[in-house]
Amino acid sequence: MLEFENQNIEFKQEYVSDIRKEVMGFANAEGGTVYVGVRKDGSVLGIGDPDGVMLQIVNSLKDSLAPDIMPFVRVNSVELEEKQVIEIDVKTGTNRPYYLREKGLKPGGVYVRC
Repeated sequence: MLEFENQNIEFKQEYVSDIRKEVMGFANAEGGTVYVGVRKDGSVLGIGDPDGVMLQIVNSLKDSLAPDIMPFVRVNSVELEEKQVIEIDVKTGTNRPYYLREKGLKPGGVYVRC
């Protein structure tokens, strides 16, 4: 079991498109890590197809966020409690604010983790 979520750590049970908001929020603030395959309570579920999920995550971030956030994001498959989970490590970006392309540079399109 991992520690609890906090300002710099977010758990997602499975891949959902909402992950891009978490990544954007971390890049717009102090950075942080998203773990996919971990419940909110910190218990590790694992991911069945880590390579496929990592590809989905990278493509989603490239396609939906602007400016290019990928230089500040590292997506890896790591083993926790003998299960594969996805670790998305996000550094503070230098081209802030990052935003959702579809909503543009307005309050509904920008998310900051605080």
